[in-house]
Amino acid sequence: MHWPNCAPSRSEKDQAQKKTEMGETIYQGNYFSILVDANGTDGPVLSIWKVGGGNRMNDHVFVSYSHKDQAYVHNLVDDLRRHGFDAWADDRIDYGDRWWRTVVEAVRASAAFVVVMTPASEDSDWVEREIMVALHERKPIFPLLLRGQEFTLLITTQYVDVSDGRMPPQSFYTQLREVMLSPLPVPVPAEPEMILIPAGKFLIGSKRRHRFAQDNEQPQHTLYLPNYYIAKTVVTNAQYAAFVQDTGGRRPTHWGSERGRPPRGKETHPVVYISWHEAIAYCDWLSEVTSKSYRLPSEAEWEKAARGTDGLIYPWGDRWNKQRCNSAEDDLDDTSPVGSYLKGASLYGLLDVAGNVWEWTRSLWGEDSLEPDFEYPYDPRDGRESIGEGDEMRRVLRGGSFADLAGNVRCAVRHAHLPYRRFRNVGFRVAASRL
Repeated sequence: MHWPNCAPSRSEKDQAQKKTEMGETIYQGNYFSILVDANGTDGPVLSIWKVGGGNRMNDHVFVSYSHKDQAYVHNLVDDLRRHGFDAWADDRIDYGDRWWRTVVEAVRASAAFVVVMTPASEDSDWVEREIMVALHERKPIFPLLLRGQEFTLLITTQYVDVSDGRMPPQSFYTQLREVMLSPLPVPVPAEPEMILIPAGKFLIGSKRRHRFAQDNEQPQHTLYLPNYYIAKTVVTNAQYAAFVQDTGGRRPTHWGSERGRPPRGKETHPVVYISWHEAIAYCDWLSEVTSKSYRLPSEAEWEKAARGTDGLIYPWGDRWNKQRCNSAEDDLDDTSPVGSYLKGASLYGLLDVAGNVWEWTRSLWGEDSLEPDFEYPYDPRDGRESIGEGDEMRRVLRGGSFADLAGNVRCAVRHAHLPYRRFRNVGFRVAASRL
């Protein structure tokens, strides 16, 4: 952790003098303070100042909220401090990029992340960005439901109901303390965040009357699947780089000449130019380094995770909204960082299942590019999930990409390619039967 303007060799008196010279303290906690100098040459300058002798911040709690809920949050912060936590909730003062960098540093420095869920905070770009930072940093997240409903992005995270404006119960603070006292797990390189998809039936395929429905998606029918896990996001360039560096595997063609290095600035974009065979090799490697059994999802598993049990046309619902995914209607003509479209999340919390990149599945399509050998109704016992077929047999791709219009980013769309082919708009995500 880098602490700007931190001078550990100074005495506390010298540090206090320097802080006074720098500007006004707008937050003072047990572990750090935030200062603002309104007379900076490029506008207001914000900095984080470490106080005390330790580097660990076991009591620091970041509170994310909408300014419309400020009255409740002020009481919440006071309650957190009464329980011995070093709570911080910014006042949404707009200091531009410098302020946002300070917010990011505060989230990274926190031991836990609390988000107050209301319709206002769900619509807030600030809150959405803060949640994404917390998820990226793998912070323990504690949602509090004040009004409205739980966020789609956090649907797999248990929340505490504070809908009458009350403070959280003692059990909330006990759990918060337990998380802070627990040793952090040692991260495994490139291990994805997995979501449990519970056993049960769901609607697969499309109704004939839908204007985009293809023959190979019909008839729509009910299919039962047991429990399984699937990654929240597709595999990124950074995650795939760990595989390349560890195994000496082939670099995607767009990575350039430096071995194992993805394009600068695209570390969190989906890895592309990956064949089906290379996706399988990545799953095998990830299984070996984590001692878990990762694999590609079947197309049925992919579809259930993308649309839920009721046959939604898109992950978010039945109405098209180009602002919820990276499609050709967004005019980017390129991949976007995973998780850029939070409001396009599926009911289970998966991101980027509509658009961005097509995703390899383990399921067979057949030899013909237009007519599948494996049709609906879907039967997982008819050989379509076989791994050992030759390269003449195409594999199913799902999800659409940045190069596709609305009709091709539907949850039910089936596409296929030969397993040795590579494309600029094709990637993959991993799945597991158990973890």
